[in-house]
Amino acid sequence: MKYKDHKHGVIVFDNALNVDKSFIKEYINWLRENDESVFQKVTTEEGSHAVNRSGFKFNLNSLETAPDRFTDTVGSHSGRKPKQEYQDFIKACADATYRCLVEYCSIYTEAASTIWWRGHGHIAGYTEGKMIGPHCDNRVQFDFTELPKVTMPFHNVISAALYLNDCVDDGSQVEDGSFSGGHIKFKYAGLDYAPKAGSVVLYPSNYIGTHEVTPVTAGERYAFLQFFAYGVPTNPDGLVNDGGNLDWLKDLESDSRKVIEANRQG
Repeated sequence: MKYKDHKHGVIVFDNALNVDKSFIKEYINWLRENDESVFQKVTTEEGSHAVNRSGFKFNLNSLETAPDRFTDTVGSHSGRKPKQEYQDFIKACADATYRCLVEYCSIYTEAASTIWWRGHGHIAGYTEGKMIGPHCDNRVQFDFTELPKVTMPFHNVISAALYLNDCVDDGSQVEDGSFSGGHIKFKYAGLDYAPKAGSVVLYPSNYIGTHEVTPVTAGERYAFLQFFAYGVPTNPDGLVNDGGNLDWLKDLESDSRKVIEANRQG
């Protein structure tokens, strides 16, 4: 697995996972059958807007370009029974991002001490015309009038994007399973990356990792997203709240030290 450090904490790992195009198409179709309702319309004195599961507010007009997010990757919440292959695939995605994280922490050595756990990943889908503007992954909207209801993003330290299909240069080159447009651009690292199936990008979840996804011009773009986090999420009563969604990474520091030592021995 080769990688390139683009500085500012942004690293691209090539060939982190072998991706079967026909399988991805089948799996995405299965996800879309559930048609998760991510946005909820809310009307207040200030007007109408939409809110997603992370508590972020969106202008209703912007929903047309917002990516689709599939959080129930193995049917845990819907009661659907997925094929074993689907469960194995999501585990393989999580294993691949962890391997990349271990390598990442051998380069940015202090990172391992700031990562305690990871949440369950989800799939982000961009059909033609969809995009997302510049943002960072640990931001929680705050209007100084009430405490935010969802604070999980506070804990995000490192973000991971594992790409499930290929970006091609032009819409006329799009074949079954590929797409055009949909680059991920990092403001401070100066990186404009055209995703490749099986590649992983790791980057800081804070403002240093500010990024955007340009509009998809043809085809459909899919990625497995996961966040590596720090601190202990709690309920308002102060009790630990992992919601069954946290995977505690107790071996990360020791695993990254093994990589550092192996690199030293050459």
